[in-house]
Amino acid sequence: MAKTTLIVGVGNPLARDEGVGIRAVERLREADLPAGVRVLDAGTDLLAVMPQLAAADRVVLIDAVRAGRTPGTIYRLTLDDLLARAKAGPEWRSAHDLTLPAAVRLAQATGTRLPPTVVFGVEPKEVALGEGLTAEVEAVLPALIEKVLAEVRIER
Repeated sequence: MAKTTLIVGVGNPLARDEGVGIRAVERLREADLPAGVRVLDAGTDLLAVMPQLAAADRVVLIDAVRAGRTPGTIYRLTLDDLLARAKAGPEWRSAHDLTLPAAVRLAQATGTRLPPTVVFGVEPKEVALGEGLTAEVEAVLPALIEKVLAEVRIER
């Protein structure tokens, strides 16, 4: 049986850079993806798509992640890395009300087992009401797309 990889964009496109995950999956839908790779827009409700994540063989999440670095910084973390760093302090968090680590922990607490998962986070400049990414985050979107594509092309 062929392995499946699910690329999931998380975020709110009406909150400036908080929409980077959604903007990335919009572009990835137009990309030449390997067989078995699907793209999903989770919006701000990662819990609602947990069953789809759990059914995949591999998951790549894309979200805005505040870690205190220069806006537009791209992070690559495993899910374990993200959860460990979230314990280290409040600076490692997504910009949602229910953070990415909190959503994962809640899913795990209810018995949902996630497959190997990589998180690509982008440091936001602005998370406020408004459409469109800031120039700093928009400028790294092509590099983010390339990193995600390289990740899903790794031998599965």
